[in-house]
Amino acid sequence: MPTSMGEGKRVGVAFLGCGYAADFYGPTLPNYPEISLIGAYDPQGDRAKTFVAEYGGRLFGSMDEVLADPEVEIVVNLTPTAQHYAVNKAALSAGKHVYCEKPMTTNMAEARELVSLAAERGLSLCSAPATVFSRSAQTLIRAVHDGVVGTPRLAYASLDMGPLAFMAYRDWRSKRGVPWPYREEVANGCVLEHAGYLLTWLTAMFGPVVRMSGQTVTPFADQWEGVVADVAPETSFGALRFADGTMCRLTIGWAAPADKSLLVVGDRGVLSVDDVWQASSPVTLRRRVLTTGRDTGYLAEPEQLPFVLPPLEHGYDDEAHDLTVAAGIADLARAIRSGGRPLLGAEFSLHILDVSLRFATARTADEPIDVPAPSATGLWGDRYRQPAELPVPA
Repeated sequence: MPTSMGEGKRVGVAFLGCGYAADFYGPTLPNYPEISLIGAYDPQGDRAKTFVAEYGGRLFGSMDEVLADPEVEIVVNLTPTAQHYAVNKAALSAGKHVYCEKPMTTNMAEARELVSLAAERGLSLCSAPATVFSRSAQTLIRAVHDGVVGTPRLAYASLDMGPLAFMAYRDWRSKRGVPWPYREEVANGCVLEHAGYLLTWLTAMFGPVVRMSGQTVTPFADQWEGVVADVAPETSFGALRFADGTMCRLTIGWAAPADKSLLVVGDRGVLSVDDVWQASSPVTLRRRVLTTGRDTGYLAEPEQLPFVLPPLEHGYDDEAHDLTVAAGIADLARAIRSGGRPLLGAEFSLHILDVSLRFATARTADEPIDVPAPSATGLWGDRYRQPAELPVPA
């Protein structure tokens, strides 16, 4: 079991897996003094060598060596998705807290086993993504919780990444020259890979998903011959009802032109973010105003809300996105130090995975969803209502 920490002591972190995604994490680690990078391991040794050369720490010779190191309190699991379950289980069994790249695993039975194991051993198990900690997300969430637009009634959320089949994805490289793992990504599908980016924002604002329905489509299936044998759906459409009563139209995909916007409609106005993948995308407010006669425009001119967080000194920023991925590791480190609950903790992450898997397969047709207890995250508070209190759609 991990040793208890003294106040102010940094939390030792080691990376298992140093592929493409590791270059999202490395540049943002210096923002968080609570983290001490102990080192990294990857079966492809050159990847680990370039990672520690670029970002610090020492080169481990094996996963067992990482798990045996008493300085390592958090294991960051960036291995391929197919290995997430086994690596997470090994790390928890070794007494390490775990922060796993999304998804935690690819089925709910394995995920529930991991959550139970973490609880039994008194450990934290967290899962990415951590964009909910961005300046944009935190400003939007604060505005919703503060009632800036009154009671939220509707949300329109899109994470359409553009038509992947027609992009030069075979040529994409990380900062250290690691190729984008396109075969794994296409096999997993955009929903399993990307749904969490929006679902974490939405559940942080409105509470857990209590009912949902969805449909999937693969319009460019013929473009993937020779890439993968089984193509996951390229786009999913969903209707989600949250614990506070808000309804959301959600689209995730990589077939339609890019649209990464989020709109929250309340009874006193509208909040919007143009690009949820940009950590500092402006949050815009349009207040409701009185109208007369045949005037159908009921919103005032847009105003930009001030960010509730300062900019970070160190960021990952390329032409596609500006991410704050290491914020989730830092939140876990602070929770370990204080004895508190990380935002992206096991119950919260399990719920996000459950909704993502349902959404990816469209296997839910307006069915109720099992939800975690209100205590799963401090964000929900009085916005959380049990599903029985919600009206069942006609």
